[in-house]
Amino acid sequence: MKTIAIAGFSTWVLTTLCLTPVTALGQEEAGVLEEIIVTATRRELRLQDLPASVTAFTSQELNDLRVLRPQDLAEQTPGLLTKYGPNGLATVGFYIRGVGINDFTGTVDSAVGIYLDEVFQPTPDMLNFAVFDIERVEVLKGPQGTLYGRNSTGGAINFITAKPTDEPEGYIRGEYSSFSTASVSAAISGPLGEALQGRLAIKYQDSASSDGYSFNRFTDNELGDNDVTAIRGQLNWKSSDNFEARLMYGYGKIEAEMPLLMHVAGRDPNNPGNVCPSIIAGSRDEGNCVDLLGYFDPDNDPYDGDANIDTLLDIESQDVIVTLNWTLPRFTVTSITGYNDFEKFQTQDIDASPFVAADNVTYNEVDNFSQEFRLTSDDSFRLKWIVGGNYTDTDIEWFQTIDLTDLAGIPTSNGADQTTRSWALFGQIVVPVSDKLEFVGGLRYTDEKRSWAGATFIGTFDNLDQALASGAPILSQLPLPPGNPNQGGPLDFPSTVKEKNTDFQAVLKYTPNDDMMYYLNISEAFRSGGYSSAVIFSQDALEPYEPENLRAYEAGFKFTLANNTVRLNSAAYFYDFKDFQATFVRATEPSARLQNAGDVEIIGLEASLDWMPTPRLTINLGMNLQDSEIVSTEVVLPPLDGGPPTTIEGNEIPNAPKFSYNGRVRYDMPTGSGFTTSFMADFSSVGSHFLEPNNREALAESGYFLLNARINFRPQDGPWYVAAWVRNLTDEDYRSAAQDLFLSLGFSEIVLGQPRTWGIEAGYRF
Repeated sequence: MKTIAIAGFSTWVLTTLCLTPVTALGQEEAGVLEEIIVTATRRELRLQDLPASVTAFTSQELNDLRVLRPQDLAEQTPGLLTKYGPNGLATVGFYIRGVGINDFTGTVDSAVGIYLDEVFQPTPDMLNFAVFDIERVEVLKGPQGTLYGRNSTGGAINFITAKPTDEPEGYIRGEYSSFSTASVSAAISGPLGEALQGRLAIKYQDSASSDGYSFNRFTDNELGDNDVTAIRGQLNWKSSDNFEARLMYGYGKIEAEMPLLMHVAGRDPNNPGNVCPSIIAGSRDEGNCVDLLGYFDPDNDPYDGDANIDTLLDIESQDVIVTLNWTLPRFTVTSITGYNDFEKFQTQDIDASPFVAADNVTYNEVDNFSQEFRLTSDDSFRLKWIVGGNYTDTDIEWFQTIDLTDLAGIPTSNGADQTTRSWALFGQIVVPVSDKLEFVGGLRYTDEKRSWAGATFIGTFDNLDQALASGAPILSQLPLPPGNPNQGGPLDFPSTVKEKNTDFQAVLKYTPNDDMMYYLNISEAFRSGGYSSAVIFSQDALEPYEPENLRAYEAGFKFTLANNTVRLNSAAYFYDFKDFQATFVRATEPSARLQNAGDVEIIGLEASLDWMPTPRLTINLGMNLQDSEIVSTEVVLPPLDGGPPTTIEGNEIPNAPKFSYNGRVRYDMPTGSGFTTSFMADFSSVGSHFLEPNNREALAESGYFLLNARINFRPQDGPWYVAAWVRNLTDEDYRSAAQDLFLSLGFSEIVLGQPRTWGIEAGYRF
């Protein structure tokens, strides 16, 4: 294991502690930080009392930071990185402390559990939803295997919607921003009867299709269309002080033109059988490098290209959640029933060239049902406890076509129908050992069955049933030359995997006083095995991959200092990660697929600081330092220079930068006549990191710094405000995802982050 830069962390913490006494001002000069209450452990608890690393955002913070989609949380969450999928902006990957999944198919589970009102979202395709009318977001770091609906090796993110209120209230906000984008969001809430409350929230966004930051020279189209419609309605019924029922219905639709992928040519024009020298040396060099068809991107504009088809995305989703709470003598019964209906259609030119070399159309349909029951003790017990059970039934129909006509002479279709049924029993207990020391123990048993049917066909079809009925050749069954290790033939493995697993959590929490807490935490979780639904050319590649298992060791502290004007939280962690799952190309295969990459070790240090030196000034800082290494693997990869194959042992895992820093500063300045002007700047700095397990330097991100700014003007305690903002102020170019196809297809692809945007907005609350 490589050595992590502990000196930088120590300097950061020591500087913070030296600054702390400055805030011990008189009561008339000092501000007080707002207390944060979270429900990460299924109970209401002060954030500073929770023996775990958690970052929480209030509704106001989400609005000021412009968290419009789940991935926007990463800029102000230490240790969280969000990435688009390697095939474009339709799929979103979440990485907490380096643990995530870089797959692009619709049948994979997310390594970081994303929950909307405690209902798990079962596929990364579903994580592009609009964030609006949210009360709070909680980001839990580390394995979540004991209390949450599905096991999550990386962590969990809870989106908690604003609930119906007893008193009438509401708001409306309007905005105009870059690329001719206009949006409005609004909510109204209040009583509908003696025991019934309701809430209705909407968000609508419209963008001009002729005004965007990505231009397709081949079709002569500027790709800017990005229309969003989201509606959420809720009814809350309180029949008595002891019973409450809430019904939530949500609808979402996205119709968008996505930016083009960046083409990365990989072959030597003088010798197309060889990788070009610049790629071997670790840099993109269009012109001096070409793809197998001789194409290269002729200019240096990262967002423009010559794709022979435009990139389109159409997503439609419906969500229904029913939450019941009975408060009985000595405990509470909670029932959460969730249903998701999701559909996606996407077109993408994977090779980003004018040739029909990898033209892609993708369909995904998801039906997801979940049911959870919990019993939670009240304060009459000396030992606090939670016991419960969870059942999930997820059906996914995922299908895509990839036309390789100009490159390989054939169109292909591939996909899968997958059903996952999982049930689990879980429990947690809090044992007070003394007045200052307590033990928290958790246990979870999971029984899961995943059935899969899929293949890759020669030909273009609309769905898997049509392809199977056609009798078209299946690539993995075609005979190959004798002696080929990927010899085809009839499939000889079961199409169902069954897994039974027991996870645990053990925590020691020491609280010497109300302002200090220390903890030690050991926890583990697993993520299911299954089958890759990518383009598969061999029977070996169709074999199911194994579950991944992560055991985490974490030690941390949480301090409240200087009369509650400073909060300093920090944690050190070590991850023992077995059978890490990732999507990449092996040496003997032409296409990327999800597979086990080996065993990984991750070591890291994390810290956050909230500081309010005066009532007008608030400073928030965060950092994460980490080092990851694949310490054991059977994966063999030939180097780009044609040398002998070697394993990927010693490589870093994707999207695990050695450092990341974030921060924001807000200053509220009275401007006379009862008005206040607020200035806010926030930043995130992410170090260099690889975007795929093969660690290709030409595809890596060299590190980036994003700076955002916002100014608000409002009457003091008044109902309205106006604001102006700018994102990515310095117009930084940075890479979000990549897929290594240099050896197999002669090119690779890169997904880029967004350029600078600006906007003005106004809001009124009543």
